[in-house]
Amino acid sequence: MERPTSQEWGDVLAMLMQVQHTLSASVDSGVVEDHDQHVLGLPSGVEGAAPGGARIEAALYAVMCARHLVQQAVQGKELPGVPILERAQKNLAIAGGYVATVWTTELNQQVNRRPR
Repeated sequence: MERPTSQEWGDVLAMLMQVQHTLSASVDSGVVEDHDQHVLGLPSGVEGAAPGGARIEAALYAVMCARHLVQQAVQGKELPGVPILERAQKNLAIAGGYVATVWTTELNQQVNRRPR
């Protein structure tokens, strides 16, 4: 298999940006998708927006992490501010937190539905 070209890497970054934009738009809308989970109290992925579904927000942070890592790997550039690896670790940790929170919420709902 051949090494990806700079154009192919550019396409990957553009695609990740588009995915990030779509996820952010979903969060901005304040609408929770049918198969997602609305967990009260979780902060939104976009400042000032209504909380969105926990899975969509987890995906948003994971995509941001991937985009930053790919950008640094192929372009060798740091973004201004916090170093890329710190940003990536933070975003991945937040994504994992959303996943853990929605899992716990759904587990509690199942336990509460069981006959006693």
